[in-house]
Amino acid sequence: MLDPAAIRRIPRFAGISPEAARWLGGHAGLRNYGRGEAIFFEGDPCSHFHMVLKGEVKVFKVLESGRELILDFFHDGEAFGEVALVDGSEFPANSVATSESTVLSLSRKDYLLLLERFPEVARSIIRDLTLRMHALRRRVEVLGEMGVEARIANLLQLYARQLGRDTERGLLIPIRLSRQEVASLVGARIETVIRIMSRWQKERRVLSQAEGFLVPDAETLAELTAGGQQPVTPRR
Repeated sequence: MLDPAAIRRIPRFAGISPEAARWLGGHAGLRNYGRGEAIFFEGDPCSHFHMVLKGEVKVFKVLESGRELILDFFHDGEAFGEVALVDGSEFPANSVATSESTVLSLSRKDYLLLLERFPEVARSIIRDLTLRMHALRRRVEVLGEMGVEARIANLLQLYARQLGRDTERGLLIPIRLSRQEVASLVGARIETVIRIMSRWQKERRVLSQAEGFLVPDAETLAELTAGGQQPVTPRR
């Protein structure tokens, strides 16, 4: 049984009742995934609710050309593949752990029963799905409004708001993305992304390091994203 107190420390479940937390703790399970291990594949029946408790999960599609299209990365406390769970359809994309990860899982039957028995859980899920839809709409707007350099900066700014921490060297964004992954996320050619990020590296504006991205001057990302654009909408 999962600790109900630990469940209520997850942002998604912070406002649920102790009874709901105990019920969820008694029905949910945990599974550990190694780096590169698949969690589900596109076309699989959506039989379980998944939430990252520790680590990082990538959700992506493989196009007919063989190119990988990254839809998003998910981190601690974030659910993924949930829309398919609600409507009972197949998973529309693939997911893989990109680091050693712990994932909470709950069968679809228990997930639907949880929503039925505890309305406060249903409200929290509706809130999260609504915020995710707003974030997706904002992402589409960004792709249409900004040049590639600003789109990359906007992406890093978003991850900085979610995961960034101040260090003696500057703002550290502890997420490791290849140039191809960045290109996929911002809808750009990899050659363009390589050119821009190589220039940033030489100018010491954004440094690619083993632990992620280091921004020596925290104002850099805002400056690169500037130009009358709307602020980034945080994703939860």
